Formats: sequence, structure tokens, C-alpha cells
Amino acid sequence: MYSENAVLDAIETKKRGDELSENTIHRAVEGYTSGEVPDYQMSALLMAIFIRGMDYEETLALTEAMAGSGERHSFPGCVDKHSTGGVGDKISLISLPIVAACGAPVAKLSGRGLGTTGGTIDKLESIPGFSFDLPEERMRKQVEEVGLAITEAGDLAPADRAIYALRDTTGTVDSLPLIGSSIVSKKAATGAGYLLYDVKSGSGAFMKTAGEARELADLLVRLSESLGIEASALITAMDEPLGSAVGNALEIHESVRFLQGEDSPADLSEKSRVVAARLLRLKGIQEPEDAVEGAISSGAAYEKFAEFVAAQGGDPKTLQNIPVSKEVREIVAPKAGYVVRLGALGVGRAALLLGAGREKKGDKIDPGAGVEVLVKAGDEVEEDQPVARLYGKRNAKRAEELVLEALKISGTPVQRPPVILGSL
Repeated sequence: MYSENAVLDAIETKKRGDELSENTIHRAVEGYTSGEVPDYQMSALLMAIFIRGMDYEETLALTEAMAGSGERHSFPGCVDKHSTGGVGDKISLISLPIVAACGAPVAKLSGRGLGTTGGTIDKLESIPGFSFDLPEERMRKQVEEVGLAITEAGDLAPADRAIYALRDTTGTVDSLPLIGSSIVSKKAATGAGYLLYDVKSGSGAFMKTAGEARELADLLVRLSESLGIEASALITAMDEPLGSAVGNALEIHESVRFLQGEDSPADLSEKSRVVAARLLRLKGIQEPEDAVEGAISSGAAYEKFAEFVAAQGGDPKTLQNIPVSKEVREIVAPKAGYVVRLGALGVGRAALLLGAGREKKGDKIDPGAGVEVLVKAGDEVEEDQPVARLYGKRNAKRAEELVLEALKISGTPVQRPPVILGSL
């Protein structure tokens, strides 16, 4: 039984800026998960942590406590990746089938989208029949037979789920120790032995600067390695949407075209290849860049994606014609010039209004809604040239206004920004 005095002692300790012991942190997490610690006390503790911070040992103890708060899987031979979220981020849909086709098994835990950040689960669920009902035994069998399985969190890291919901309503989300422990606890509970973090930086990302992104990447890698996971990280740009498609079915279509060897936006092509190669290198596969190109050019990557879809209840035959909204509105450039940016945040908000995302958990999404981006930073455009297409009629007028507000055009040429900002 966790006593009220023990929680109050933890709050007072952190209010003074002192270090919480490993035992205190574990007891607080256990007490909150079991319902013995009320919301108001955990909220006070989280706010004290938000204001005073946590050192590395405290952050590691919190990560371990949340990872061990429920059942845990074990896939030590598997690779996994985690993205900190972005607009049009479909890299998991592309890179993981490539990796699996190269002989590196993948066991991945994914989530649903919230706000302007799309979720891999929502995207895959736009495929008719696709299911995430994967108990551990079935997931393990699928990893062995197919080499790729993706599931929801389920009972993994329930303490993190509960604490995150509380952080979301108490203004304590943007705390580096709380962010790091939340991400790594879920990944540690999933049990993959090799892990790549894709930490986004830019106006459409949670971390606005490359320096902030690197600080988070450092923490994620360090926590993972302390928990016995071989980890690496990329810092990548999120000032404009990744690729062209923003929206669930639209992103499946774009991923399928890439895996089938069709021309794709340069940023999507580069990043998908870099992520896949980094995962293969983590696993110890020699000449990973050549392996990635071979998997794409031979068709093995697409075949692996189709096999994975079939294994989880989807019909691969539908991948060519997953329905998107028939309500399409084209947006044109208001003047000629060079695209400085078509901002990720504005495009993400437009897609959200159209129905491609959810404002809060439980909101119903429209899998066929979204935005197709037709220009990138550095492109030259003419007046009245199409720059984007909106799919869906919900809030279409306001969505158009948001896209136009996100579009900046200059009279002088603009250099295309880099996709990969750093690595560790």
C-alpha cells in the first residue's frame, strides 16, 4: 500500500529541487497505476518535475518503472524505429518492409494520430480489413513467418499511458525527462533489441530547433542503451510535409508507389533509404545501402509489404485503389516566384480540419481526407499554378485558407533545405 505521506514527501523533495530516489519513483508509479495515488497528487508531482527537472538517474528510474508497469514482450533479434511525429511522415510504411525484405525482422509498437501528427495505425487501418489484434503469441509467429509485425500498445507500459493522459491535461507535456521516459518506456516494453529514433526538428515538429532535437535524441539513445537496447538516432527536418501526401489513405497510396519503384518526392526518397540503411547497419547487415536498393529494385520490398498486409487481415489487392474522398479542391499560387516554404504546421492543420486527424482521442477520422502537396521549398511556380489539392469537404474553405497562409513565395531563387540534419 502506497501511503499518502510518501507521495507528499516525493512532491516536497522535488519542489525543493532535490533528487528522488529510485525506490520513491518506482513506488509513485506503482501507486498511480494501481489507483492508490490520486490524480491531483500525481499532477502535483509532475508539475514539480516539470519545473525542477530530473537528472539522468531519476529519468532512467522513471523509464524503468513505466516500462515494467505491465506486461513486456521480448524480441531481442528484432529492429524497431520511433518517430517523434510529423506531417506526412510515412517512413515506417516504407522503410520497415524494405528492412524486413533484407532479412532484418521487425517488431513494432505504433500509435494513433493526435492533432497534426498522423499515426501509423490510422494509416494502415485505411486498408480494408487490416487489423491490429495481435496478441504476443500471434505477433511472435508473424515476426518469424513474415519478418514484420506492427501492433498497438495494448497492455504495454500502462503507467505511461495514464501519466501521459494526465500530462496532456496539466500542461506538463514539454518536459525533456518526461518526454524521454515516455518514449523509451514503451519501446523497452515492446522488447526489440535494435532501435532507431527519428527526432524531428522544425515548425511542424514538437522540437522546434535542431539543438532541442539533438538534446532529446541524446537522451533517447542513452536511456535505451542503459536498458540493453542498441540504439541510434537521426535528427530530421519537419518544416514542410514529408513527401506529397498528408492523410491516411493518401499516404498509403504514396508508400505503395514508392515501394513499387515509381518516382517519389526527393525528400521522401532520401529519408526512407537513410532510415532503412541505418536500421540494417544497427542489425549488423553488411553494405546496407546496396541491400536497400536491391530490395526496392527487385520488388522484394513491395512483396514484403503486401505479405505483411495479408498477415494482418488486409487485402493486398486493394492497395492500388483504396478509396480517397471524391471531394477535391485545387489550390493555386497567388503569384509567380520561388517557394520558400509550404509550412508543415499549416498543412497539418488543414488536413486535421478536413477530417484526416483527431483533435482529441476518440474522435472519428475520415480515412479518405487529406492534403496533397504539389510543390516544395526551392520550386519555381507560376501564378495560378496548382500548389496543393484538398481531399474532403469538411471545413474545406478554412483548410484552403490555412494552406495559403502556410505558403511563402519569394521573388528570388531559394535553396532546397536538407532532409537529414544530423545523427548519433
